[in-house]
Amino acid sequence: WIVTILVFFGALGMMAVFNIFDPKQLRDRLKHPWKQITFSTKIALYFSIGLVIAGSVLYFVLEDNNTLAGQSLFGKVTTAVFQSVTRTSGFNTVDIGSIGVPMLFVLVILMFIGSSSSSTGGGIKTSTFAIISANILATIQGKSQTTLYKRSISNLLVARAFSVLLFFVVGNLICIFLLCITEAHILAQEGRTILDLIFEQVSAMGTVGLSTGITADLSAAGKIIIAVS
Repeated sequence: WIVTILVFFGALGMMAVFNIFDPKQLRDRLKHPWKQITFSTKIALYFSIGLVIAGSVLYFVLEDNNTLAGQSLFGKVTTAVFQSVTRTSGFNTVDIGSIGVPMLFVLVILMFIGSSSSSTGGGIKTSTFAIISANILATIQGKSQTTLYKRSISNLLVARAFSVLLFFVVGNLICIFLLCITEAHILAQEGRTILDLIFEQVSAMGTVGLSTGITADLSAAGKIIIAVS
C-alpha cells in the first residue's frame, strides 16, 4: 500500500502534488475556503482517482476467479488497487501472463492513457484524455464550446489533445504491425495471440514496462522496435 500511494502521487505530477500539499497554499485555502486547487490539478487528481477506481473495480470483478482466486477480501482489494495504480510504473504482484483477456484489454487502455502532466509516467496523459472526453461530450450535446469543470477549453488545446492522441494511435499501430511481421514465431506459440504483442507495444510506448512474458522471446528486430517505442 505504501508503494501504491507513492506510485499514485508519482503519476499525479509534481506540480499537482505541490499545489495540493504546499503548506503555504494549504493555509491559504483554509483561511479562504473559496480558493480551490488549480484547474490543471483538478484534472490530474479527479481523472487519476477515476481511472484507479475504474481499473480496480474491473480487476476485482474480472479476475475474481482467476488471479485473485484463494485470496482474502483484503488481499483481493489490495491486488486490484495495486495493479490499477501501477499502470504507469510497471510493478506487478501477479503474473501478467495469467491475467484473462478482458482485463488485459482494460490494462492496455489504462497504460495508453497513462499518468498526468509533469509526472514521471508516460501515455497520452490524463489531461489529454480529459480534454478529448469533454470535447466528445460537447459534440454529443450539440455544444460549440468545449468545457471542463465550468472552464472553457480553447480550440487550440483541443486540437493539440487530438494531435497527441493521433500520434500515439498511429505510432502504436505501426509498431504493432511491424511486430506482427517480426514476431510471427511468438504468434505461432500455443496460447499466444496478437493481444500479447499489443500489450507489449503499448506498455513500451507508455513507458510502463509490464509484459505478458514474451520480452525474452522477441527477435532482435522486435527488441529494437520495443526499445524505440
